[in-house]
Formats: sequence, C-alpha cells, structure tokens
Amino acid sequence: MMGRLGVIAWKEFRQLRRDRLTLAMMAVLPVMQLLLFGYAINTDVRHIPTVVYDQDQSAQSRDLARSLAATTFYDVVGQVHGYDEIERSLRSGSAKVALVIPPRYASDLTRGKSTQVQLVVDGSDPQTVASATNTAASLIAARSGDMLVKRLRSAGASANGAPITLEANTWYNPDLRTAVYIVPGLIGVLLTMTMVMLTAMAVVRERERGTLEQLIVSPVRNVELVVGKILPYVIIGYVQITLILGAGRIIFDVPFVGSIPLLYAMAFVFIAANLALGLFFSTLAKTQQQAMQMSFFFMLPNILLSGFMFPFEAIPRPAQWLSQGLPLTHFLRIVRGITLKGSGFADFSGELAWMVCILCVLVLMASMRFSKKIS
Repeated sequence: MMGRLGVIAWKEFRQLRRDRLTLAMMAVLPVMQLLLFGYAINTDVRHIPTVVYDQDQSAQSRDLARSLAATTFYDVVGQVHGYDEIERSLRSGSAKVALVIPPRYASDLTRGKSTQVQLVVDGSDPQTVASATNTAASLIAARSGDMLVKRLRSAGASANGAPITLEANTWYNPDLRTAVYIVPGLIGVLLTMTMVMLTAMAVVRERERGTLEQLIVSPVRNVELVVGKILPYVIIGYVQITLILGAGRIIFDVPFVGSIPLLYAMAFVFIAANLALGLFFSTLAKTQQQAMQMSFFFMLPNILLSGFMFPFEAIPRPAQWLSQGLPLTHFLRIVRGITLKGSGFADFSGELAWMVCILCVLVLMASMRFSKKIS
C-alpha cells in the first residue's frame, strides 16, 4: 500500500513540476502576502489631505495650521475661502479634513477671551474620522493648556475656561455607520471578483473545448475578438451594481445622494477594465485552473491596497504609487463620492482619466497576447 501511495505522490510531484505557473505562484504568493500585510497595511492614518479656512489671517492662526501639519497626521494641501470651497474639496476627495479658524482668533486670545476652532471631517471613511479628530483634539488641548498656564502666571489676565476649544463636525456620515462606508465599496470589489474571473477563463475555455480553431480561421481581428468577448459581461456587471445598490438601500439603509446615470456611465469603464484584465489572464493561462489562480492572485492587492479595507492615506507612499495602477482604487473614490457625497463628473474627471488609460493598456496587452494559432 505504501508503495502505491509513493507512486501516486511521485506522479503528482512530477505534474506539479511541469506546471511552472502554479509553482511560481506558490513561491510568490507567500512573499507577496508577507510584504502586503507587514509593510503596506497600516491602520495608523497619517498624511491626511487637509485644507485650511483661515478667517483671521494672523501670525497666531498660521502658527496653528503649521502645528497641525507638524504632527505628520495632516498634509495641508491648500487654502480655501469659504464653506462652499470646503464642500468642493471634500466632495472631490482632494481633501479629507478642513481646519476652520474664526475671525478675531488672535485678538480674542490676546484679550484673554476663549475662542473656538472648527474641524470639518469627511465622514465617508470612519477610520479617518477617528484619527483626524483625536489628533486635532489632542493638539488643541495641549496648546490651550500651555496658554492657560501662561495666563495664570500673568498678572491681571483672566484664566476662566480653556483659551481654545475644538468643534468637530462630521459630514456625509455623521453617525459613522460602517455599512455606509463598506456597501458602496463592495460594488467595486464584487465587480472585480466576478468580471475578472468570468473572462479569465474565456480563451482557455475555447481552447479546452476545441472551438478555438473556429476563431483562428475567422476574419475577426484581435481587437475585435477582445472587445466582442467583453461586451456581453458588461450587462452582467450592471445587473450586479443594481442588485447591490438596491439591497444596500433596503437592508442597510445606505443613502444614495448622487446621480445614478453618472455612476452607471463611470462604471462602464471600470467593468470594461476588469473584463480586459481577465481576458489578458486568459491569454496567459493554459488551463482554466491557472486562469482561476491568477484571478485570486490579483484579488489580494486589490482588496488591501485600493482603500477598501484600510484608509488609503495609511498605506506607505510606494504602495500608493503601485495602487494607482489598480482600477479598483479609482472606482472606490468614484462610487463613494457619488453615492455618499453627491459628487459630479468634474469632481472625478481625474479618476476617470486614470481608468480610461488603464483600460486602453489592458485591451492593448490582451490583443497583443492573443495569437491566431494553437500553442
């Protein structure tokens, strides 16, 4: 019996040795998981893009903004001149936090009066809200404490109450419900899983069923074949979007404040990019099993680096650069912006441009990989 088991085991090892793609993935996947989990995943959110609405324009107000940036939790990306500009910045995703300094900030502190600064936070990402609010509150409390000590030491100065207080306002998701953040993101994740997987086996299935010869002798060009295999699955993608949006609204009470036609229009590019990627995997794989393995291999960096599970600002800069090549990174910003903030086309024209470029590259790669002869 042991002899027969040994023969079967040896036969299986020899088959694995011939499957170089599977062996490569067995070696690369653990290393990739180690790097992603150990290096790229970080729940300590830093470098949050921040805008400043300084209504005082004094040395003290500018010093407060610089102190906020010095914590490294905030990156001041610009100055705004009203709440409408704050709304545009948060809606487009160019900023996640806004510091509002009131007029007469410096004069109130000089006269010994209390003053209040405001922190406006984008609540569509609850993890960012906690980090941004707690850090700012600690900074204001420390600065206020120092001023209070100086007032107590200064003769004739009033020391009633904290010199500076912080008012934190959370927009778009004031209750910080996790479902409001997760459900829109699931649209992108589930579309990636199904779209890539469905088309990853397309050409391989043709080869295994013996129907690839019909495509070989046909007058269809490579680009036409790629696009033709993509189009039917686009309808499936739209059905999935509709189901997730409907279930999210009915079951989890997730708001939808933006334009549904705009979301569907931008989703077309995202769906097509994932289908093109799956088709590219299909041209690389020899069997459906290999195509499936490549699909699962691709899902790991998508979920971990796109900002679906962890705040994008918490990811190290090199990993952020890498994630720009993932369609899901840009679509998550689009779908959350439209559904939760009511963002418009102008707010995400840059993200759409990224997805269009990725789509063009993937279609070109899949077209070049497809060869009209049986290998």
